[in-house]
Amino acid sequence: MLNAGLTLRVKVTGKSMVPVLQGGEILTIKKMLSCSLHIGDLIFFKTLYGVPLLHRIVGKQREKDMFVFQTKGDALITMDQPVTEHSVIGKVCRIEKPFSGGRTKQIEMESGTWKVINYFQAILGLGRSKVHILLHSGLLPSFRHVIKKVFN
Repeated sequence: MLNAGLTLRVKVTGKSMVPVLQGGEILTIKKMLSCSLHIGDLIFFKTLYGVPLLHRIVGKQREKDMFVFQTKGDALITMDQPVTEHSVIGKVCRIEKPFSGGRTKQIEMESGTWKVINYFQAILGLGRSKVHILLHSGLLPSFRHVIKKVFN
């Protein structure tokens, strides 16, 4: 369907993208060339186990003759397994957020404003993951120890 140039509309059911996606939103997804996907984009992809998943791109690199993406849910600390361009189903281009009284707000993810917001969301999420890894690796002293040194 997406390969034919059509769009796909799906309803969000999970919580891994909170606070951006709370659940209940309707997403419009379209097929995009891998070279046009960027850090911050929300992509729909199949995991190594064939399960469809929607997460944010926090890293992109070219390996041999294809792109490989690092993805992560906004509400999660850990990152996903790398996603090859062949596993990408599509990119979120619109979010319809439901409100009480049957109203909805449409967010155009391709707008300049949302591209910037999404990029910074990705950078913040990646930073959270890296700090978490460092704090749990034992390579950094505890914050309590650092605070005692600074204020004594």
